[in-house]
Amino acid sequence: MGMNTKSTPRKNGGAGHAVVVGAGIIGAATALNLQRRGFDVTIVDALPPGEGASFGNAGIAARCAIVPVPVPGILKKFPAMLMDPMGPLSIDFLHVARNAKWFIDYLRHGRASEVERIAGELFKLTDGSIDEHLELARDTGGEPWVTERDYLYIYPKRSDFEAEAFAWDIRRRHGIEYFEVGAAELREMEPDLAPGFTFAVRLPQHGFALDPAKLVKGLVETFQKRGGRLLQAKAHAFEIGAEGAHALITEAGTVPFDRLVIAAGAWSATLAGQLGTRIPLMSERGYHIQFPNPGIRQNHPMMVTSGKYVATPMTGGLRLAGMVEFKPMNAPPDPRLTDRLKRHARLLFPAAELDDAETWMGHRPSLPDSLPVIGAVPGHPNVFLAFGHQHIGLSTGPRTGRLVAQLVAGEQMNEDLTAFRADRF
Repeated sequence: MGMNTKSTPRKNGGAGHAVVVGAGIIGAATALNLQRRGFDVTIVDALPPGEGASFGNAGIAARCAIVPVPVPGILKKFPAMLMDPMGPLSIDFLHVARNAKWFIDYLRHGRASEVERIAGELFKLTDGSIDEHLELARDTGGEPWVTERDYLYIYPKRSDFEAEAFAWDIRRRHGIEYFEVGAAELREMEPDLAPGFTFAVRLPQHGFALDPAKLVKGLVETFQKRGGRLLQAKAHAFEIGAEGAHALITEAGTVPFDRLVIAAGAWSATLAGQLGTRIPLMSERGYHIQFPNPGIRQNHPMMVTSGKYVATPMTGGLRLAGMVEFKPMNAPPDPRLTDRLKRHARLLFPAAELDDAETWMGHRPSLPDSLPVIGAVPGHPNVFLAFGHQHIGLSTGPRTGRLVAQLVAGEQMNEDLTAFRADRF
């Protein structure tokens, strides 16, 4: 059934009609921030709010998440990672060959100087992550679903931490505070953790979503109560006139707009391409497995460095999220990867009840330089891009939404967003 989606600015605002394509954390944050600036806002997404990558992530508001996956020496580690039956990486070689340029660029950005640069740019988005979350969620339906909590990086032994000195030095130089935790203190902090983990790093000024999907749904529900509209429909194309793009064509009708933001995650590049902007976006597939009744205590979210996954104590149970899988977007999920996470869960919490499990696979929108695209579309100054946050969309969502809303509203910016521009490719 079609619907009349034409709208007019609200009397108390007058800023115009803004459309946000995407109902994940970045789209929700953008819409709320635009609404607070007086825009009449419509969110458009084929899925219900929070049902894409925002549903299945690890839920961490990670100020420390500034070191990209490609770092010096990663190429030498690839064979071992691929051969490891418990490793975090899985690739389809034909898919990699078909996208060779993307992967070459991706690895090229793993040089030390590039990693330093990328980390500095990412810190503009991750700094104050939990504070941004708490501020965004304040007085909304998302407020019960986000909490401040120290974040742990756990290691089998201290030498494993020392082997990651490059990454920790980058974090330290950006003012990310952390404290070393020995075996005895770690046992006190996490009594049910396997004894094979004897060292950890504790990071204050972090937090996590108790349920990422409910967080996003709560934000959007408040957005709707405040007059915002939600259109569940797939966006297909644009109507473009003499003055540029002015309407979004969806399967439920045409939606006119004064300003539009594309924040549709891994599906964003197709829409951007229709406006003449080619973005080399790749789906970096991730998995989670969640145990509703694990029967163990977990007091902190934790990055388990030996398996490169995150374990988070959510209201719905123990969630392990991770894996890096490069395959076509339409390829079916690989159950071997969720089985791998289940084996990791047994190694992490030996006493946990793991018979009952829920699994998920989703798409991280990734770009070869590990930086998102944030800014106006070249040639279409009323259309803005906000996608490509790879592993850290939840961490950076609230700040990205605020920055994009400032751009849309034409406000003076304190941050230099040049590195995120759409035409850098």
